[in-house]
Amino acid sequence: MSFYGTRRHRQARVFRPTPGLWDRLLGAFRDYRVLTLVLISTAAVCGLLLAAGLGSSGQRWREGMLASSGIQARVDFRIVDTEASRRARQDAVETAPLVLRQSGDIIDRLESLLRTQLSVIANTESINQVSEELLSSFGIRKDGSETERTAYSVLRNQLSTPDDSNGRRLDELIAEFSQFISDARRLGLIDRKSAVQQFSENPKATEAERDRAIQVIDAVGTVLHNGVLSDVLLEDQLQETGRLGKNWQLYGKLAVLRKPVEAWLLVNLNKQLARDAAATEAARRKVEERTQDVYREYSAGDTLVPPENQILETHREVLRYEQEAFERSLTGSQRGLRFLGRILLTTVLVLLFGIFLKHARPGILEDPSRLLLFLGMCCSTVFLGSWASQDPYRAEVIPLLAAVMITAIVYGQAVAIMTAFVLTLLLSASTTGSLSSLIVLMIVSVASVLPLRRIKSRLIMIKLGFRLAAISFVAVWSAGILEQASIPEAWKNSGLLLVALKYSGSALICCYLVAGSLPFIEQAFGIVTDISLLELTGVSHPLLQELARRAPGTYNHSMMVAAMAEAAAESIGANGLLTRVGAYFHDIGKMMKPEYFIENITEGTENPHKSLAPNMSTLIIIGHVKDGLELAEENNLPEALHPFIAEHHGTTLVEYFYREAARKADSDHRSEADESNFRYPGPRPQTREAAVLMVADAVESASRTLNEPTSRRIQSLVHDIILKRLLDGQFDDCNLQMNELRRIEESLVKSLLAAHHGRVRYPGQRHA
Repeated sequence: MSFYGTRRHRQARVFRPTPGLWDRLLGAFRDYRVLTLVLISTAAVCGLLLAAGLGSSGQRWREGMLASSGIQARVDFRIVDTEASRRARQDAVETAPLVLRQSGDIIDRLESLLRTQLSVIANTESINQVSEELLSSFGIRKDGSETERTAYSVLRNQLSTPDDSNGRRLDELIAEFSQFISDARRLGLIDRKSAVQQFSENPKATEAERDRAIQVIDAVGTVLHNGVLSDVLLEDQLQETGRLGKNWQLYGKLAVLRKPVEAWLLVNLNKQLARDAAATEAARRKVEERTQDVYREYSAGDTLVPPENQILETHREVLRYEQEAFERSLTGSQRGLRFLGRILLTTVLVLLFGIFLKHARPGILEDPSRLLLFLGMCCSTVFLGSWASQDPYRAEVIPLLAAVMITAIVYGQAVAIMTAFVLTLLLSASTTGSLSSLIVLMIVSVASVLPLRRIKSRLIMIKLGFRLAAISFVAVWSAGILEQASIPEAWKNSGLLLVALKYSGSALICCYLVAGSLPFIEQAFGIVTDISLLELTGVSHPLLQELARRAPGTYNHSMMVAAMAEAAAESIGANGLLTRVGAYFHDIGKMMKPEYFIENITEGTENPHKSLAPNMSTLIIIGHVKDGLELAEENNLPEALHPFIAEHHGTTLVEYFYREAARKADSDHRSEADESNFRYPGPRPQTREAAVLMVADAVESASRTLNEPTSRRIQSLVHDIILKRLLDGQFDDCNLQMNELRRIEESLVKSLLAAHHGRVRYPGQRHA
C-alpha cells in the first residue's frame, strides 16, 4: 500500500486529465508562429490551385505525341468547321448588296441641259451650223451617212414647225421628257461606264453582275430601293423590257425622237448614283455577322485520332473541343470530387514539403517574408508553366528550371530537389498528366540542380545550359522510344525530334536567363553568390580602403584572419570564400575609434584605456560591432556579410577589462563586478562559417602575444581558445561537430606556423 503513498498524500494529489486532440490543436493555434504557418500554407494551397487551373484537367494531348491506341470521343460534341465557316461568310459577303447613294439634282440639270441643246438645234438652218460635240451627244455626225443627216432633219423638224413661233413644241417635248424620267428621279440610274469605274476594273464584270444585289439610298440614308444592279443600269432600263423602254409609247411626241434622246441620255445621264463605301462595308459586316458557323458533328465513340498516328495541329483542335465538351458533361458531384481530389493532392504536397523544410532548413519557416517570397515563386512557376506548355513552344521547362535553379542557389541542393519533385508533379497534373512528361521534367530539373552547389562564374551557368540541352534532348527522345517501341521509328519521327529540340532550346534559354538575373536574385532573396563574393575580394572596396587608412593595424589583422579562416572553413567543407570575404569586413567598425584598439596603438603612444574606467573601455570595445553593422548598412554590403560582423565575438567575455573591474572592486571592498556587463551582445555564431571566423579572429590576435611562437606553444594556444569557446557555449547554435573542431584546430595551427616560421640567420645578420 505504501507504493501508492499515504492517505494524506493521496488526498493532496491532483489528477489532471490528459488534454484531448481538440485542446492540443487550440493550444497550438494560440502560438502566433503556428498560426502564421497555417495561414501561409493555406495561401500556398490556394495559390497553387489557382495557378494550376483549379478543377480543370488541362490539355491531355499535345502536338507530336503518339496515340498508340487511338483516341475516341467520350461524349457527343460539335466543332466549328473553320474553313467551311470562312467560305460561308465569304459567300455571304459577296451576296451583300452594293449601297448606291442618289444625287437628286442630276435630273434637274438634265432637263435644263436638254432644253438648251435642243433650242440650239431648233434655231439652225443646216447641220453645218451645229457643233460636232452637240451633234455627237444625239448620236449624229456631220460627216455621217445620209441616214444621219436625215435624222438631224427629223430632229429639227420635230423641234420647230412653221406654225410654231413661240417654241411651244419644244416646251411640250421637255414636259414629256420630264415625265419620262420621273422614275429615274425617284429611283436613280447609272450608266454602264460609271458602274464599271465604281464597281470593277474589268469592263465585263458589270455584265456578269447584272443580278448583283444593290440598295439605293437618298442623301439622308433613307432606303429607296432593294433590288439588283440591272434595276438601275441605264442601258438595261432603256430596253423594251426596262422601265424607261416601256414608257416610250406613253409619250407620242417624244417617241419620235427616241433614238437621239436615248443616245443623249447615255452621254449625259451619269453620276446620278454613286457607291457609298462606308454603307456598303456596313452592309457586308451585317451580312457576315448574321452568317452562322458551320459545324462538324461528332458522336461518342467516334475515332478522333487513328491508332499509331501522331497528333497533329488539326487533331489538337478537335481534341480541345472534345475536352471542353467532356468538362461540360460532368455533373456537379463529379466536378466536386475532382476539385476535392486536387485540393487533397495539393495540400498533401504542401504539408510534405513543409515537414521536409522543418527538418532540412528550419530557417526558411522561421522567416515569413522569405517563405512567402519562395511560395510566390512556386505559384508563379506552376502558372507560367501551365501557360507556356501549350503548343507550339513546349516552354514549360523554362519557368520550372528557373525556379529549381534559383532554389538551389538560395536554399541548397536538397531543398531544390524537393522543390523540383513538387513542382513537376503539379505541372504534369495541370498539363498532360502523362508519365513520360513527368519523367522528362524530373530528369531535367534534377540535372540542373547537381552542378549548382557553388557558382564561381557565369561560365558555369553557360556550360550547364549546354549540358541540360543535351540531357533534355536525350530524355525526350528516350521517352519517345518507350512510346513507339522502336529506335528507327523514333529517328523517323520528325515531330518527336522537333519536340526534343524545343526542350533543349528552352533549357539553354533558361540558363542564360538565370545567369543574367543573378544580381536581381541575390537582392530579392538576400543572398550572395560566389560571383559577387569574388567581386568583393579585391581590396579596392571603399570600406577596406578607409579601414587601411584609419586603422592599418586592424586592416592587416583582417587580412591575416581572412587567409586563416578561409583555409579552416575549406577543411570542414564550409564556404571558404564567404568566410574569407566576411573576415575582410568583420572589424570595419573599429575605424570609428581606431586608437582604442591595441593593434592600432603604435609604440610610444599612450594607451587611452589607462584614463578610462573598465566599464567605459568595455563599452568602446563592444561598440565596434554596432558601428560595423551601421557601416555595412550605409555602404550596402550584402546581407550575407552582416552576420560575420555581428557574430564574430558572439557573447564572449571581454576578459581583460572584466578582470580589471574585479580587481578594483576587491581593492575598494565593493561588490564583485557583474560579468554580464562585460560580454558582447551577440548573437552567438549561427553558421559554421561565422564560428570559424570567431576562432580565427581570437587565435590570430592571441598569437601576437607569443614571445617565441614555437609549434608546441601555438598548438596549445589554439587548443585552449577553441576549448574555452566550446565550454562557453559559443558553438551551440551552429551545429559544429567535434571532429570539425579538430580539423579547424589543425588548419589554424598550420596557418600560424606558416606565418611564424623561423628564418635562417645569415652571417653578419643583426637581430631585428
